[in-house]
Amino acid sequence: MKILFIGGIKSGKSRLAEKRVLEMSKELKPVYLATTELLDLEMKERIAEHRQRRSDQFETIEEPLNLVEVLQNNQSPVLIECLTVWLNNAMHHQVSEEKIVEEIKSLLLLKCDIVFVLNEVGFGIIPDNALARKFADLSGKIAQLLGKACDEVNLCVAGLSVKLK
Repeated sequence: MKILFIGGIKSGKSRLAEKRVLEMSKELKPVYLATTELLDLEMKERIAEHRQRRSDQFETIEEPLNLVEVLQNNQSPVLIECLTVWLNNAMHHQVSEEKIVEEIKSLLLLKCDIVFVLNEVGFGIIPDNALARKFADLSGKIAQLLGKACDEVNLCVAGLSVKLK
């Protein structure tokens, strides 16, 4: 099963996705695939908050770019937190759009259950610079790809989720 939780920043999507992947876990401890690179103090605080919340309920893998590579032999349910940060990492490391889309498609082909977290960036205005527009466009492309392919899609707002699919 592939599930998407999409919403704005601090919409509750991470907490709701964590709860969902824990519900999916039976005998195997779920994997928490953290994509954030520790770059500054503010991100360090966010990472610490997420680590504390998940405690020892998950096996944590920290990987900023090569998601399929670290999951290809995995059988446990997986939470990928989050694809928005992963996209930022990929763009920062100048990964091509083709390879970005290929990575998402390959994730969808993995046999394990995956819960994806993605920020909805399309509710705002069109960005005023080319890099931000490219990011928004790629994020929207990823969202549409996941929305079509996932078995379940949840939109998160104010700590609540509405099942779209």
